Amino acid sequence: PWLAPAPPRRREPVWRHVVLFLLTVVTTVMVGAQHFAAFRFDFATGQPLQLSTTALMVNGLWYSVSILAILGAHEFGHYFACRYYGVDASLPYFLPAPLPLTGTLGAFIRIRQPIPGKRELFDIGIAGPIAGFVIAVPTLFIGLMMSNVVQIPQDFSGSWLGEPLLFKAAARLTWGAVPDGYSINMHPMAFAAWFGLLATALNLFPIGQLDGGH
Repeated sequence: PWLAPAPPRRREPVWRHVVLFLLTVVTTVMVGAQHFAAFRFDFATGQPLQLSTTALMVNGLWYSVSILAILGAHEFGHYFACRYYGVDASLPYFLPAPLPLTGTLGAFIRIRQPIPGKRELFDIGIAGPIAGFVIAVPTLFIGLMMSNVVQIPQDFSGSWLGEPLLFKAAARLTWGAVPDGYSINMHPMAFAAWFGLLATALNLFPIGQLDGGH
């Protein structure tokens, strides 16, 4: 039977991707400045920080560049896998958010047509986590080498973050056994890797539209 021609695919303007990316740079630099300030305090509180606002923002790039590289590699992994299999997909959308700790809600691409088969679905789904992981691991080791081990003050009342097994192994390889009463004071770059590993792990849950679901 005669079929009407398919309508042309709608393309999002490139400026949307650029604006969202630049806004995400701003929010992650702001959060990165906070991470760097905390890093310079060495778990101590109530001390003046001898850094100007400009210097803090510049050092916020340690976190911003690292986390955007991990998230960007993840999404471009999906994107280029789609291109390889001829599946129509958008460029990555970065999501800015002035949230504490992260400064972003991550990134995503739009897949505009059904994925043709199980092999293609698997390969497109796994390409993102693999690409992000390849960037996150060296970022983690470099960030840990830029970190330092400091004594925890007796009046310290901050929160403690969970440590993935890979993070624990990398910390052990970098710093050895940390004595009781001491802790690794994480450089912003190491924290970006921690967040990248966490996001990758959560994304691998076999649920719905997550990569693990694919």
